Amino acid sequence: MPYVGELQKKTDETNNRQVKRDRIINNVTFFGDSAIPEGDPIYNSVWEAARLLAKNGYTIVNGGGPGIMKAATDGAESVNGNTIAVYWEPKLAAFFEGRNLANKADIQEIESNYLMRTLGLIDNGDVFVVCKGGTGTISEFGLVWCLAKLYYGCHKPVILYGDFWDDLIVAIQKAMNIDEIELAVLHRADTPKKLLDLIKSYELAFAHCVRKPVFGDESAFLLNGRAEMTVKNYNKIASEYKVHVKDIKAKEQLDDFIRLVNPPARVLDIGVGTGMDISYLKQKYSVVGIEPVKRFQQISQFENPDCKIENLDIVSGEIGEGVYKGIWARDSLHHIEEKYLDEVFKKISKALVEGGIFYCIVREGKGEIVEKEVKSYGNLERFYHLFTASELIERAEKAGMELIKVNHVQRSHRWLVGVFRKVA
Repeated sequence: MPYVGELQKKTDETNNRQVKRDRIINNVTFFGDSAIPEGDPIYNSVWEAARLLAKNGYTIVNGGGPGIMKAATDGAESVNGNTIAVYWEPKLAAFFEGRNLANKADIQEIESNYLMRTLGLIDNGDVFVVCKGGTGTISEFGLVWCLAKLYYGCHKPVILYGDFWDDLIVAIQKAMNIDEIELAVLHRADTPKKLLDLIKSYELAFAHCVRKPVFGDESAFLLNGRAEMTVKNYNKIASEYKVHVKDIKAKEQLDDFIRLVNPPARVLDIGVGTGMDISYLKQKYSVVGIEPVKRFQQISQFENPDCKIENLDIVSGEIGEGVYKGIWARDSLHHIEEKYLDEVFKKISKALVEGGIFYCIVREGKGEIVEKEVKSYGNLERFYHLFTASELIERAEKAGMELIKVNHVQRSHRWLVGVFRKVA
């Protein structure tokens, strides 16, 4: 062949997990037949595969139905793994199975129709495991196969699971015009162990894909940096988040910033969110804001029409040179991966005028984690780079800023408040 070929209850009722991640592949989406019954060899193999992947820290994603989908959820849940189900409940499609109530995934996302459900499964996955199925599975396979070719090089890998695929792919080659790249994006595994080994092998093969994060509509089709996870999750719950998160969280620090940066002045808010801080700051300053989450940017711009708020990620975007007398960054820099932080601090220093103030609030700790939480307004999975005081100071000084002070604050978590001045 031319291609390579009873449910355990969660102990943490809030589903608030901290999972250390230092890899590219984190979520595995399973596609397969809804009609395959429990006890069938294929069902059992998928159950074992999902169990093994979950034991190794992978989140299992599926369409929320019975058959292969339920096998994937149950296998992962048997070892207290993380699971996501993306489904839709059809009103007119009489021959679609819809949601299976016995498929009890941790996170359940409902979409409006079959196509949106398929895109949700693609968006949530980093690699796709295609099992035996009918026309629904064929449509899913065709779409992820096509996307893998279109974005070849940083595509999300496609794994054909089972020993029946060789004859099928040969038949497709004979009947259709299949080129070398289209074959190259397909891989095959027929046991849980081979599946795990194949997914692990992608870490080296796709390491180049996370040197620079990708944002925008096409990012769902590419392997990407972990910070994109936070953006995607905030986009999904932005409106509900705005309703439930109303109060200013750092008024004391905002007032301290205002004491240090004498008005009138032009200041920048990095990571505007839904606009609470910028609404406070604009009473004293001419404020510009940047926000990588499109829905947050839209909400904050609507509520602050007198401010310029751009849908911009500081990692890939530019913020100018010698423009701002003060830069405010609350709860934003800790969503950036370590490999990008030195460059981000340089951009911040470059954007300040001489003597300008950089005021940041970040999570305190060590390492990089993914934190999953179930909130009243929705499910959140967020990436964090945790800072020590010494690291924060070192990065700022390396970028050309001197320390004014660092304070330790205890709220729901430990926080660092760092205040720096740009030196000549």
